[in-house]
Amino acid sequence: MKIKKLSTVFRHKLLKVSAIILLCSILLMFAAVIFVVRLSTTEMLKSQIGELRDGVDYYSEFAFNSPNNYLETKPDVLTQSELDDYFHIFLATNWYYIEQDGSIPFTDDSTMRGKNASADPELAQFADIYSGKVTDFDSPQEIPSADFQSENWKKLVICRYGDNSFVVLKYAPKEYYHMLDAVVARLCNFESVGTNGSNMILRQDGVIISPAAGVRDKLHYASSTVDAEMLRAQSAENNLFLVTLNGTNYYAMYAQADGYYTLTVIPRAEVIGSLNAVMSITAFLVLLLLTVIFIRINSLTKRLIVKNIETVNNGLAEITSGNLDTEINVRDNVEFNQLSDGINATVSSLKGYIQRESERFEQELELARSIQTSAMPNVFPPFPERHDIDIFASMKPAKQVGGDFYDFFFIDDAHLVFLTADVSDKGIPAALFMMKAKTIIKSLAQSGISVENVIVSANKILCEDNNADMFVTLWIGILNTENGELSYINAGHCKPLLRRTDGRFEYLPDRADFVVACEDDVPYHGKRLTLKKGDALFLYTDGVSEAVNKDGRLFGEERLKDALNKEKSATAKNICATVSTELRVYSQDAPQTDDITMLAVVYNGGIIREKIMVDADLSQLAKVYAFIEKQFAECGFDSEALAEIGIIADEICSNIVLYAYPVDKGKLTTEFSFNPATEEASLVFIDNGIPFNPLNTPVPDFENAEARKEGGLGIFLVRKLSDRLEYKYTKTQNILKIIKKRRNAP
Repeated sequence: MKIKKLSTVFRHKLLKVSAIILLCSILLMFAAVIFVVRLSTTEMLKSQIGELRDGVDYYSEFAFNSPNNYLETKPDVLTQSELDDYFHIFLATNWYYIEQDGSIPFTDDSTMRGKNASADPELAQFADIYSGKVTDFDSPQEIPSADFQSENWKKLVICRYGDNSFVVLKYAPKEYYHMLDAVVARLCNFESVGTNGSNMILRQDGVIISPAAGVRDKLHYASSTVDAEMLRAQSAENNLFLVTLNGTNYYAMYAQADGYYTLTVIPRAEVIGSLNAVMSITAFLVLLLLTVIFIRINSLTKRLIVKNIETVNNGLAEITSGNLDTEINVRDNVEFNQLSDGINATVSSLKGYIQRESERFEQELELARSIQTSAMPNVFPPFPERHDIDIFASMKPAKQVGGDFYDFFFIDDAHLVFLTADVSDKGIPAALFMMKAKTIIKSLAQSGISVENVIVSANKILCEDNNADMFVTLWIGILNTENGELSYINAGHCKPLLRRTDGRFEYLPDRADFVVACEDDVPYHGKRLTLKKGDALFLYTDGVSEAVNKDGRLFGEERLKDALNKEKSATAKNICATVSTELRVYSQDAPQTDDITMLAVVYNGGIIREKIMVDADLSQLAKVYAFIEKQFAECGFDSEALAEIGIIADEICSNIVLYAYPVDKGKLTTEFSFNPATEEASLVFIDNGIPFNPLNTPVPDFENAEARKEGGLGIFLVRKLSDRLEYKYTKTQNILKIIKKRRNAP
């Protein structure tokens, strides 16, 4: 189809309208007379038809309401024979007793007895009345025009019978007319239309019921029937038309009134005599015609321009609301066709750009996540050479990048810093602030200052230029791995849980200080705690305790504590894994709403120090040997190492007893220490005897055994079996330190 320009279409339409107006103006004077005559005649006959119809409707309603009134006086009767007695007086073709659920227990129609009313299309239309959905209804239902014109129509009357039951009466044409002919026959006996016109009421087959034959004779219309098919062929109901009856031309109009036709006629010659009345309205018709022109132009403008613009605007509204799959498809003319194509092309380009930007943004988020993850320790175990500390941590962001972070690192061989923190926002802004906070805190902690000074200094730095008004909650601790002393600060963070070796996880009761990065002059108070061997500490962010399930209920602090206490001697990794499993089971795949970060530390003990002092006498050496063997065995040295230690102890102790005190007997002190971090045991022998440095003893000459002087072999064995040997003399004391490294850690 060739699409025309809007201006061309508008001109053509307006030209056609103008031509029609010109033609109508020429014909107006001729058509006005006929039009006005027909109009006045139509109004007159329509008024007559309305009165006739009202009369038929009144008698029909009166007659068919009588069953309803009659049934209201009758008690509930539930036998077929008694119901037959009641309903035969209403002359119905069939009756149906219907329950509220639509079942038909009683009827004179054997084909429907025991069935449901829904099986009969005519009965099914009252389903809402049976069920009680509709309580206000008309008892006699008017016969639809389409049904009446068929050969098989029925009059349906529905009556309430009792509280929850109904009776439907069906009247076929024969029974219907039996009920109404007598009363309807009187309607037209005393009325005329104009001077020589007449009103009539016909059955469906055209038999005239009213007026009576004598009245028709007076009107010079002696026929007893009218061809109803001819009436319907002439015109639709309530429309004026010309008809010839008994050789006379009449203006006529008919309408259906329930089961009858109402017909009114007036001789055409009588109507034409009133032409003068019509001429007075000619001027009015010209004005009316101009109004029609305006309405037509307005209609064209709306249809061709306004409606299309509205369609385009509606499509644009869909697009701006985010639905980029919307297409503008206005093709009535070239301009709107081009506009539709332009908008669709623009939206298509926009979709492609958004797709490309989305992919680029996803790549950048993935890179940011990788950078954030790599900034935190993520290789476990982090200190495989150390056995004094067991640490594990994990972070699961709610988005690709998050605001939670954790960290742990050694300041020196004996001081471990560990922390968890939560930035007040999520996504990329929180991740950037998190990186800044992490870097500052680590830099300050590595300088060796106290935990209080670390947080005070970090708070001041983070408050500077904090235009985003973000803040950080954190828990930080510095642990002395040699003695288990822990100094820590809780800056508005979740309370950690502590498990003693012989107990359960319990929340630390300390009151938290203020968050970091809100106020630059906030004081922070460090607290102290001593960890013993086997103690464990669990740190976390609020994403753990505030995780929700599908019902929106929080995981909670009590459930977290119960989860941690399922395994009393769990490693740091198992502690975190247990909590992760409990969270996954509890959430039931509900969406994660916050970052989940956790860190567990298990303290395996610091340096062990024990000592024994005995008299420098051979009888006391068994106590020393037993002490040494017990300490080394408890620290996990194997049997081979214990044998070597025994040789070392026997040689050193024997020399001290036999040679250190030549006159008066003194004391022999033996000190033992073990450092799990270095896997080294230290055995120190102290006496107040003659100064003697075994490190100065020459190495025995094994090649010339016969010429070798006696002595020196025991010291050689001590050197050989020790990993390191140290000696010093101070304040009248010989101090000999033997270093033995544990080679097979338990």
